[in-house]
Order: sequence, then structure tokens, then C-alpha cells
Amino acid sequence: MIREVLVDNPFTYEGQPDGSSVLVVDPYMGCQLQCPYCFQWNDADWSKTIYVNMNISDKLTQHIPNIDDDIYIGSKCDPYMQLEERYRLTRRCLEVLSHCENHVYITTKSDNGLILKDLELLKIFNNTSPTVLMGLSNINQAGKGRLNSSIRIANELRHNGIDVWCFFTPVLPYIMDVDDMVDALDESIPVYFDKLRVMTEGNQDKKILTWINSKFPHY
Repeated sequence: MIREVLVDNPFTYEGQPDGSSVLVVDPYMGCQLQCPYCFQWNDADWSKTIYVNMNISDKLTQHIPNIDDDIYIGSKCDPYMQLEERYRLTRRCLEVLSHCENHVYITTKSDNGLILKDLELLKIFNNTSPTVLMGLSNINQAGKGRLNSSIRIANELRHNGIDVWCFFTPVLPYIMDVDDMVDALDESIPVYFDKLRVMTEGNQDKKILTWINSKFPHY
């Protein structure tokens, strides 16, 4: 179910493994990608309803003069999931942030190429261009090796001068040909890895097992 809502504050904080936190803007709450390994599934109600934060760019305009921190777009959503094609809330937030001095990080695993529609906007930020954190573990691309669509998107962004980091979070053992995927990336793109984290909260562990049994039963 999709629900349009209004927000009072555009920002939340996400805790980091070292005990610190980062400032986050989520144009949406919930994610259409539905990757079974996602740590957000430790909340059993997460993504049952996807909330569209209709006024988030207006609230961002109001609050951003008081913010000096780096800003991350996308924590409890993928900012370029398919809903973005309809609502364009991520783009509206980027238009606001393009006039600011804050460094912006965009976290996405979407393989639909919607981020490329914002390529010219990403090039004209007042400060340095945003850093795109491109995930290569999109569940629809698992097992495709160097044909993973997100690799092509990451390379196109990089070839257009956008700062790109790629991450395997998580590495899916046996399913991913990690060496082949890394070899297909522009050599200037840093790559980060993390292990598969399995949790019982929210039945995340059962979601992972169901997906493996369905798509890769031999594993």
C-alpha cells in the first residue's frame, strides 16, 4: 500500500557501527526493492506500507540553513526505487541541496537507471558533486555477474565525473561472482564489502531462506 503523508522534520539520524550517527533524508519510508537480506526487516512492519513524504523538499528548504553536517539520502528507502519516477521527491531534495555547502551522499541499489535522469543536476552542485553509493546486491541482479545493471549505471556516472563508490552489502556467497563484478567496474571506483548478516527479528532469516530456496535451491 502507498500512502502520501506530510512530515514535520526532513531529517533522521542513523546509527553507525562505531557508535556515531549520520544525518539522513528519506524522501520515502519503506522500499519497493524488497531485498530479503535487508537489515530493516528486523522491524516486522517495515514496508507493509510505503510512505511518500510529499512535503519533504519544502521542509528541507526550511531546515537546511541550520545544518552543517554531511547529508545522506536513503536509509529507510531506496531514493531511486520505481516510485521516484512518479513523485520525483529525490530530485526535488537534490535541487534544494544543490545550492548548499553540505556534502551529499546518495545511497541506492536501484537498477532502473532513474538516477541517470538527474545526471545534469548532479553536475551543478554548488559545492563538490554528491557521492553516489551504488549497491551491487540488488536482489533482481543477483547472479548476473558483470551484467549487473548497477555496474553499468555506476560506470556511466563515473565517466560523467560523478564521485561513485560501490558496495557489496552483503556479499551473497556462491551467488555472486565478485571478482568478475569488480573487474567490470571503472578502476577508479572504490569498492566496499560486508558479510551477510542474518537476524531472527522480523523473520528476516526466514525471508532469506525462502528466497534462496526459490531462486537458488541447489545452495
